[in-house]
Amino acid sequence: MQIPPSLVNEHYDDRYFDVVNAIYEAKQIFFRGNMILEKLTENNSICIGETGFGTGRMLLALMDYLTENHVQNATVTYNTVELHPITVQRMASILDCFRDTHAHLIDQLAATYATIDLTQNGWHTVHFAQSFGTLSLNLWIGEALEMVTALDKPCDVWFLDGHGPKKNPSMWRQELLSAVGDKTKTGGTCATYTVAGAVKRGLQDAGFSIEIVPGCGGKKESLNAIKI
Repeated sequence: MQIPPSLVNEHYDDRYFDVVNAIYEAKQIFFRGNMILEKLTENNSICIGETGFGTGRMLLALMDYLTENHVQNATVTYNTVELHPITVQRMASILDCFRDTHAHLIDQLAATYATIDLTQNGWHTVHFAQSFGTLSLNLWIGEALEMVTALDKPCDVWFLDGHGPKKNPSMWRQELLSAVGDKTKTGGTCATYTVAGAVKRGLQDAGFSIEIVPGCGGKKESLNAIKI
């Protein structure tokens, strides 16, 4: 698979994702790790938080995941943040590596993303109508702590992303993890690919019980957590 030249986030000197396993990794670590399907079986609505929108890869994978699992009549609220939003042209270029299998979703995501004024900080809301139901994307342009603090209700699940602690330590600072804990429902969950000691301790201090589970791709372990 060809690696897009724009895949590296120049602000953190790190790839946005592993181009070979990115879709599978999202489904395994973030969606199965957060028991998305089980939560939607109990309640046909779910509120998701994400720290790091990046290229929209996670959102693309989620829409594919819900479709392939024949979810119906779901209402998905997807809250996410991006401090350094990329252009729609760059998004399309990066996601093009998945075009053989996800062309329709790439085109839909890019077309909808193109309607957002990326020069304006704060919330931007767009909607997707899918076979599984409806998805509302609430994208905060700005810093992650600002976004989490601005949420008017807690989330059912969190995707903790946004590059690793070594490349982007501010995304994993205690102040932010504690805010995530405050904006997570009791019994809500979060998942992440990193098992760094500081992250484990930070999530525990934020009110989560953590579990280290097998990873996927090049990651031997990943982390699931539940708000207690």
